[in-house]
Amino acid sequence: MSATSDNYHNTMKLFRIILALAVFTVPMHMHAADPNDILGKIGSALSGSGDNSSSGGLGALGDLLNNVTANSGFSVDDLVGTWNYKSPAVSFESDNALKKIGGAGAATVVENKLAPYYNRLGFNKTTLTVDAEHNFTLKLGVLVLSGVIEKDGEQLVFNFSAFKKIPLGKVNANATKSGKQLNLTFDATKLVNILTQISSKLNISTLNAISSLLGSYEGIYMGFKLQGN
Repeated sequence: MSATSDNYHNTMKLFRIILALAVFTVPMHMHAADPNDILGKIGSALSGSGDNSSSGGLGALGDLLNNVTANSGFSVDDLVGTWNYKSPAVSFESDNALKKIGGAGAATVVENKLAPYYNRLGFNKTTLTVDAEHNFTLKLGVLVLSGVIEKDGEQLVFNFSAFKKIPLGKVNANATKSGKQLNLTFDATKLVNILTQISSKLNISTLNAISSLLGSYEGIYMGFKLQGN
């Protein structure tokens, strides 16, 4: 490959990074374009930049940019459908968009650490189904939770119940969607508390390990990267 070609590709990579950073400086109240779609397109562009080194390179950065806190443009209707597990997801609650970039960098590290725990709990078989009335069924391996999803300000709220009649509590959730990929994360402390309530079906030592892992991160949300049908 010629030096000119190398310079061109390097310039394009730099441009993509600058464009990605610029997205996070736009005030969240501006809705000329859907931030979720922008993030997805930027993430896809970065992932397809041609850098496939073992260190992750720009492809990893593309995943990070898709993993920030949900914004006010996301609605419960965006969740309607059936979604299947791809991998763990983590996000951080923050009002500062630039801090979200740093948080997203930490997210990938935590996601990799969560993966083996998810496998032990059967969460790697997770499916989420949401109907037009915003009723949901969340299957976490052998565990089945259900309830109704609401919108509260900029966040989603999952009203969890067991066996469709035993209230378990409400958990705030963040979500971003790009095409058929959904990143859905829940307030980690509240979600672990609910799972602990029904620990007879789950390995309590594994839940404790997850709680210990996440306890060192302030405002952390845990959940799933899901693929739509």
